[in-house]
Amino acid sequence: MIAQFAEQQSVKDPTKPPSQAEVQKAAEQFEAVIVRQLIAPAIDPLFAGEGVNGGGIYGYMLTSTLADKITDGGGLGFASMLSREFTADKVSAVESSPTSNPHVL
Repeated sequence: MIAQFAEQQSVKDPTKPPSQAEVQKAAEQFEAVIVRQLIAPAIDPLFAGEGVNGGGIYGYMLTSTLADKITDGGGLGFASMLSREFTADKVSAVESSPTSNPHVL
């Protein structure tokens, strides 16, 4: 029963390094979070005035949409740098060293 649940949830072996696609996806998601953090202070004042009901949610929606579009269009380059940093020689170094901790690159 536990094995079936693990298969359904696609639980990965923690000793196996992530694939290039998984690293790229995580890097893109991280970049989207960073972009949201960078543009939120610029967007928030636009919707924070007297008589603006629900401005916070509109500000969040605009921030989220802008961040998604920026990262969809290639982003700021953080994702590609992170992806390169977490793959290639670092993953091969972990694979070549059987005594190393697979969770530390």
